[in-house]
Amino acid sequence: MSHKQKLINAYLSMVEERIGEGFEGSLLTFMFKDLKGSEAARKARMEDEVNRIYASLLTRFLKDQSKVPLHKWPFFMGCVDWPVHKKVKKAIHGITNNDGMHFGGIYLVPPKTRTAMNLEDVVDRARPQLMRSGILTNVHVKPIKDTPRKAAGYVLKSVDRLRIGSDEILILPRHHSEMSKKGA
Repeated sequence: MSHKQKLINAYLSMVEERIGEGFEGSLLTFMFKDLKGSEAARKARMEDEVNRIYASLLTRFLKDQSKVPLHKWPFFMGCVDWPVHKKVKKAIHGITNNDGMHFGGIYLVPPKTRTAMNLEDVVDRARPQLMRSGILTNVHVKPIKDTPRKAAGYVLKSVDRLRIGSDEILILPRHHSEMSKKGA
């Protein structure tokens, strides 16, 4: 088994373990307006925006993050992605922007949070704040109905297909000290 496949399997196991602990999983898709710059610059802007949204959603699930162990925080794993071209191509929610590049991920909500709402309801309620940067066209939430491993594999398909490197997978939360440096 290659190093890449071992790493992907480790991430898939992380998702499965958390869902086994009672975390509620959803697929998130972030669609963006047409961003200027190189592909690397567009990826960086997308990642920054996903970090901002994670931080915004975090406050809706945890009242005082300093009192909650990191392993009980909402968990996010994602990366940039491109559409799989099918027989019919449609421009839906900005899919043609950025040459189809968008950001997809899995968001896992811990079993004990400050709200009884699921992620889909929280995102709908927070949509005005989430969209305030002006660079998003949509944030789509879909509860995970299939196996967690299948959903996580879907999110990491760009890594598996060697379109991006494993170092481009965004895992949140980051270590507490790293997050405090960034002001998150």
